[in-house]
Amino acid sequence: MRVLGVNGWPGASHDGAACLVVDGEVVALAEEERFTRNKHAYGEAPLNAAAHCLAEHGLTLDDIDIVAHGWDLPKLFRDRDLDWFDTDADALEHLLPKALFPRTRDPRLTFVNHHIAHAASAYHLSGRDRGAVLVLDGQGEDVSTTLAVGIDGEIKTLRAYTPGWSLGYFYAAVCEYAGLGADAAGKMMGLASYGTPQDLTFGGALDFTDEGFAIGVVPPNLRSTGDTDEETATIRHWLAHLEKALPDGPNRSARRFSSRLGRYTKVTERDPFEYRDIAATAQAALERAVMALVRTLLRESGETTLLIAGGVGFNATLNGKLMRMPEVQDLFVQPLAGDQGVSLGAAVWAAAQEGDRIQPMKGSVAWGPQWSPEEIRRVLETTGTAYTEPADITAATADILAAGGVAGWFQGRAEGGPRALGHRSMLAVPHPEQTRDRVNVRIKDREAWRPFAPSMCQEAAEALIGTTTPLPYMIVTTPVTEAGAAVMPAVVHSDRTTRPQTVSADVDPLYHRLIGEVGDRTGAAVVLNTSFNGRDEPVVCSPGDALATFHRLPMDALALGPFLVRRPDGAPREAGA
Repeated sequence: MRVLGVNGWPGASHDGAACLVVDGEVVALAEEERFTRNKHAYGEAPLNAAAHCLAEHGLTLDDIDIVAHGWDLPKLFRDRDLDWFDTDADALEHLLPKALFPRTRDPRLTFVNHHIAHAASAYHLSGRDRGAVLVLDGQGEDVSTTLAVGIDGEIKTLRAYTPGWSLGYFYAAVCEYAGLGADAAGKMMGLASYGTPQDLTFGGALDFTDEGFAIGVVPPNLRSTGDTDEETATIRHWLAHLEKALPDGPNRSARRFSSRLGRYTKVTERDPFEYRDIAATAQAALERAVMALVRTLLRESGETTLLIAGGVGFNATLNGKLMRMPEVQDLFVQPLAGDQGVSLGAAVWAAAQEGDRIQPMKGSVAWGPQWSPEEIRRVLETTGTAYTEPADITAATADILAAGGVAGWFQGRAEGGPRALGHRSMLAVPHPEQTRDRVNVRIKDREAWRPFAPSMCQEAAEALIGTTTPLPYMIVTTPVTEAGAAVMPAVVHSDRTTRPQTVSADVDPLYHRLIGEVGDRTGAAVVLNTSFNGRDEPVVCSPGDALATFHRLPMDALALGPFLVRRPDGAPREAGA
């Protein structure tokens, strides 16, 4: 069975992506933003992503049995009295037009319930036969939180919360209030650890119960008209309440032209760091609500394994606390927790329904585009870029990092999701602590308080973070040991935690060897790893993207496949130097 899973719809979506599953195995996945360079690919169909997945295996739509979309769009549109297509053929043509995807026949088009697609991405790919499934996001078609259980290949929903009571929208509203932007949940999670939680009810708006939570400022049956979701209306309710309930007014923003950047950019009235206590309160409230949901879910399902998906699943601080709950004996968080992951979930759900045995994830999400050494060489020579070809790219890069340099690391297939995991990464030695400031402020042009994460050899994990449990996806936070705090201060957050990636030689031998080479030079097999991109830019995808970003940002070197590009002698290492 060949299934092409997709997310994204022209004019009404975000995080468009495509995934190819063949006989139950994920063989390709890519996100549309990586090709179009428009972060989150708002309103874009996954045209490039789908084309890549097909081309990677020499297929056309004629070879595909099912196209599975991660939203039940016919239900979504018809429930809101919006026009939908008369036939599946018309809908498929709108999504994947024949002018771009020539075919002699149409594959079957299946629309999968959004939260079922999220749940399937966690359950079917976790490698667990059974488990409790928690889906948390902004919303699906008509729910925002789903408690379910997966047993014997089937997913059964136990209960759900409506969109108006979305924890994702609550968190987004506080992000907007703090001046970070409604889609900046990751920023606020990092800001929260600097603050002190205050009133977790936010002036009576949240009520915490033994079974979960209740929200008093948004009608539970809220339904927008003429739109496909309740995001704008829900956030508006929250912002109106927050302005009355909080001592600090909202951090309003405006778009102004920046002479330095040469474009319009968002400017806030106040530094968002001043809202750290509000961020801490929102984080603590989210944790309290979700932990109550988890206890309810495990009690009602009788399970001790917890599987998580949905955009709130990117909250690594929350995940770390769930992992350490005594009720949770086993935790799997889908690393593609957001809407890019429903392309994956829809595909494996459809394949499982047809009887395919789904192959679990094995510690990597590197299913994207790749370039051969000769293809990379041609790009280097066509662009006139000076380069060398070291005998061992890992040793040459480790020399640069150990000397205090910051290097781009572009190897193999691109990862999916927002976290670079050693294929499209920016790397440094995480010592001294000032390295964090250099990478944050001078290279990535972002807030100084933003945390970084480490990649470490699996063998070093116990000494650095006190656990031998593999954590390959950088999706949970853990406390660090005394030894870890001493050797990697640039990736230890203010709450004495970090968001680690443990790297095994079996899963990623090249990256593991690089980190080991760094360890030989520094005494600690760990690197600071952040995504290879600039501000407001998707993670780089192609060699051309990598070169453009490298030349624009004041990094020291770029390991592009087996080739090494160095900053020319005398060129500034820091922005503004």
